[in-house]
Amino acid sequence: MASGASAERAEAAADADHLRSGRIPDPQPEHTPLFRWLARTLGTIEQFLRARGGKPLRTGIRWFWGALALVGIFLLIGPVLNKPMDFDEVIDSASVADVDWVARDAAIDYTVDREPDGTFSTRVTERFQANFVNGPEREVVRTLVTEVHGKNAEFVLVGASVDGEAAATEVTRHPTTTDITIGAPGGERLEGEREIELSYELHHLARAVTDSATGELVDEWDWPLFAPSWPQATKGLAVSVTLPTELDEALVRQPFASVGWLLVRGNVWLTPDETTAESVRYAFENDDSLPPNSDVWVEFSFEHGTFAEPPKTALFWVQTWGPLLPLAALVVLMLFALAARWIVWADSAGEPWFLPRAEPPTGLDPVAAAEMLEKPRHAELVAALSAPDAGTRSERWLRSVARAGRRSGRAGNLPAVERWRSRWARTSGAVEQGLRWAPDSYVRDTFLLAPIAVTLLQWGLLRQLSHQVILLVVWWPALFVLAATIISAVALWAVARPRPLTRKGALAKQQLRGIDAYARATRLLERGPVDDALLPYAVLFESPRRAGNAVTQHAVRESGDRGLLAGWRGEHFLSVPSLLSFVAAGALFAGSIVVASTQPAPYSADEFLTWPSSEARGATWTQLEGFDISAELARDAAGGARLEVTEQLTVGFEPGGASVPQFEREWPSERLGQPLGLEVEAISVDGESVPFAQTRGKLTTKVTTKLSEVLAGKLPVEVRYSFSSPVVEVQDGSGVAQQLRWAALLRFWDDTFFTEQSKPFDGSDPVRPIRVQLTVAKEIAAELRSGGWIDHGDAPKQPGESGTGFTAWAAERDMYNDSGRIELRVGAEQKRSDGALVAVLDIEAVESRPAPEPGADAADAEPFAVDAELNGTLGQHELGATGDLGAVLNFSAGTFTNVTDGAAERYRVEHGAPLGLLIGFTVLVLIACAAVFVVALRGGSRLGLSALLISFGTLTLLAVAQSIVFWWVTGSMPGSSGAVGGLIALSTVMWVALVAQWIAVVRGGKTT
Repeated sequence: MASGASAERAEAAADADHLRSGRIPDPQPEHTPLFRWLARTLGTIEQFLRARGGKPLRTGIRWFWGALALVGIFLLIGPVLNKPMDFDEVIDSASVADVDWVARDAAIDYTVDREPDGTFSTRVTERFQANFVNGPEREVVRTLVTEVHGKNAEFVLVGASVDGEAAATEVTRHPTTTDITIGAPGGERLEGEREIELSYELHHLARAVTDSATGELVDEWDWPLFAPSWPQATKGLAVSVTLPTELDEALVRQPFASVGWLLVRGNVWLTPDETTAESVRYAFENDDSLPPNSDVWVEFSFEHGTFAEPPKTALFWVQTWGPLLPLAALVVLMLFALAARWIVWADSAGEPWFLPRAEPPTGLDPVAAAEMLEKPRHAELVAALSAPDAGTRSERWLRSVARAGRRSGRAGNLPAVERWRSRWARTSGAVEQGLRWAPDSYVRDTFLLAPIAVTLLQWGLLRQLSHQVILLVVWWPALFVLAATIISAVALWAVARPRPLTRKGALAKQQLRGIDAYARATRLLERGPVDDALLPYAVLFESPRRAGNAVTQHAVRESGDRGLLAGWRGEHFLSVPSLLSFVAAGALFAGSIVVASTQPAPYSADEFLTWPSSEARGATWTQLEGFDISAELARDAAGGARLEVTEQLTVGFEPGGASVPQFEREWPSERLGQPLGLEVEAISVDGESVPFAQTRGKLTTKVTTKLSEVLAGKLPVEVRYSFSSPVVEVQDGSGVAQQLRWAALLRFWDDTFFTEQSKPFDGSDPVRPIRVQLTVAKEIAAELRSGGWIDHGDAPKQPGESGTGFTAWAAERDMYNDSGRIELRVGAEQKRSDGALVAVLDIEAVESRPAPEPGADAADAEPFAVDAELNGTLGQHELGATGDLGAVLNFSAGTFTNVTDGAAERYRVEHGAPLGLLIGFTVLVLIACAAVFVVALRGGSRLGLSALLISFGTLTLLAVAQSIVFWWVTGSMPGSSGAVGGLIALSTVMWVALVAQWIAVVRGGKTT
């Protein structure tokens, strides 16, 4: 408090010093060198245009920016230019009647080499029989891609011939492609069937990329032989690629080739076709007819560093950043617009100093002064102080002043502030009085139109580029659109309505500042009186809130009536509760959008990483053909549970796709809010340890091998993993217990596999072996309350789990075949000599017998025995394992030390929280609507802008936010859920209540 008082005394002393000195300096603002240069440039341009132009030039400038805006609109809403061919367009191009000629017996040979500087080079020879089926043609045009991955391919034409004779050729280079035009040697038209041969060289086609199979860097030559297009039909194709021995040894895997058209595609992993001491030749052929615009690709992956790469071309950088030039232009425009606002159209200068002033300014009333100073937040207070009856000190005038003072500077007075702002914008009184002036120039026309035109052009370019797949990977169109819009808005704000002070206005402002200096020195605002002629001017230099409070105190003191402020808010004032509720509703509305767009649905269907499909390339080309999975539950040194698992799998690898076959496994990694401590220790394929990658999902974790070699056939795979916290807390009636639920295979496991994976319709074979074993250590088995194989039960389903109950380790089941009903004994349980419990589920060890006839003596039934032939027909249903395949063990609370206490209850609360919050939110909006409805019916004259804001602003935003959250919560719920129907009914009632209160508020407002 002491320091604040000292500061006020110091400020008052400084004001008194100014008052005694007589002159108060009024220096002009300083600007940075950049903005001074921008302002000089603008002045020079404006003088140049005014000296040489007139109305036609000004009209031309406007037409130019208008035309640019139309171009942007065309790019934004018109057709996509140079759009890649879609599915239908490729199909339409497949008619032979529409092609110039058909290629027969095409042969394309690549001879790859490494230049002395380490760069990639290849010589290509193309030969084909051109059959001019639709009449003679003057020439044949072959188009090649010669700008590859931002590098110049340095195309060189070696030669071309027609029927063995040197052809007439012409090379036409484009920015990214090159056309080779081939004509007959004698210039005659080409007709019938002619043999055409073309030889050329290309360079720098290899690049360093991250290998999709291993995640390591490789030098990849991934090349479309027909690129950029091959609009001819082709019958018969032979392709060969010859590598020097040292490059062949640098390959990380077999080369790959693909021939396709739309969804039809053939893939092949290449093996050496011919090997010599100096080179290795790879080749493939396609005897099928290829429609126009077919794709033929080869992919060779070399060790990283095999080839050197040249720098990117200038064209690459232009193509990469060129589309952002409009954004850069907007930044420049914004800087020039700010320079115009702050310097070119700056307020005129008054005198170098001004004097304290003890009388009102000449010819300037307080409201006009407020308008000149652009102080709409002070306008209502100033107008009340300077009202026609000011100075009469009538109760009516004092009440008006006191109420205006109380409203001044408060957020709820925003409607009044906006009314004053709108009135001044319409009348332009300061301009009419010569206090301010309205700039009107050539450059202002540019600043008004250019941001709009360039922004539309930027939007249009980004919309066009969004159809180019490669740009979608490296661009962020939404970010650029947002940046362009913001920059354009700043530029428009700077020039939209500049009203700088004239010389007259600057002198008037100095007079007002003189009044401010006098008022501060004499403490006018603190001492009053309220009818002082200088007070309406003095308050303009104080914050509206502080000035209003001081004026209100004076009015109440001078009237002697403490009730003077009654009803000070008025019907046009927004109350604090209405404003706070509107801000809160806006925040909830924005939050609902963010949550629904960024967070997964809380009750979505079970999400797995490997089913129904996987994002890992190559995973579709492996299948599980047999498994023997063994797990052992033991107690660690700290008394916690630990589960160690070894999987012996038979996996089929099929090199039938465009990716290296990779094997995947997926297991639960979290249950009921507790991490299970999953750790994958090793994976081996055919006895060799292989690298792998782990991917964490919502409730599961998957591992994917990172094989570099293309494997084929049926191979043994071993996987070893463990859980350091496999036991979790579960609800057990009114108490808690501990439970191990081990899912060796998740519910989407299959008991059959494709006989030939590349031909899924050629039949399937049963998965064999199917064997799961769980061993429980002796000391743990003694504490086991119950357990068995996972089965379907009555307990509520948990996310990510299929099977909520369990069945006995050795269970009897029934099946039917042609011989009738068969009784099965599935599973086995035994105690080892060391006291450990061993449970085994082995499909090959299932015992069976014919079911006894009804009423037969049980003693006469045949004994159970293993029937190998019958067991060969068994599957999931006969085992009773149609959900997760695994085991459940139940223990008393406190059995293991590494169980998170309270996790089950916290998980239950967290799982139910979204639904509970939605219900509470809906009820809250419903109650609020009902409350406003009742107030509107009974409110009468009390209804004002606050009620309208709450009714049409706050409650509407809340209702929309509720709808967004409603769809986020319930959209993925099963239709059979009772909660969905109840929430739909409750939400419908809420919307009815919202509309009802709208009507009530509107009718209530009409009656007031």
